[in-house]
Amino acid sequence: MRPQMGLQGSTHAAVLDHDAYFGRPGRVVARDAITEGVYLPGDKLTERELCERFAASRPSVREAIRQLDGEGLLEVAPHRGPAVRAIDEAQFLELHEVRVALQKLAAACFAMRGPAEQMDAFSDRIDEFELALASRDVARIRATKHQLFEAFIAGARNEPLAAFIRKINARLGFLWASSMNHPNRPAESVDEFHRLLGAIRERDPEAAQAAIVLQNQRARAVGLHALELFQKRRRASS
Repeated sequence: MRPQMGLQGSTHAAVLDHDAYFGRPGRVVARDAITEGVYLPGDKLTERELCERFAASRPSVREAIRQLDGEGLLEVAPHRGPAVRAIDEAQFLELHEVRVALQKLAAACFAMRGPAEQMDAFSDRIDEFELALASRDVARIRATKHQLFEAFIAGARNEPLAAFIRKINARLGFLWASSMNHPNRPAESVDEFHRLLGAIRERDPEAAQAAIVLQNQRARAVGLHALELFQKRRRASS
């Protein structure tokens, strides 16, 4: 039976799993911590806190901050230090529009030229994501969702396209946990991935693109709601 309810937890987007970050390069650690919602838009980052929290060296953290600023994930103000870049409704809608276009292209490419073994890998990742949802383990869900998207974009066999999708997803990543809290959204998400997989296996690019559009229509509504709640919490705490 597929889970019908979202995840319960704090209003902070993600639970920190130290084991998931320990020993990884500073840039990767900092980037994943932002995209997975450990740090939320507006949160200030300090080299010392990042070093201590993730057991990373100061030079690697400093380089991570420089690169993430270049990717647009951070904003670095003079005399204030870096903070996770905030996003408003207009920016969300613009990013979402680009995300849909890129994912539609990836879906069509996957359907037209993705190898059968990549389809099998995508199917396996969907099953793992469904099991993770049933476990209600936030760290496991986060990891399997990431692996699921990686399997999808890998099937398109277009690395520049994959890089653009990753960049857009990074800007919208903090809304992930909120969407998983939305009633019925986890189960809907699994159904949407199965529909997408079916179209890809049929080698039907138009149906694959239609599945992406449906998935993102629902994600857009949930994302806007999550963004509104997030902004209200920010205003209340300021």
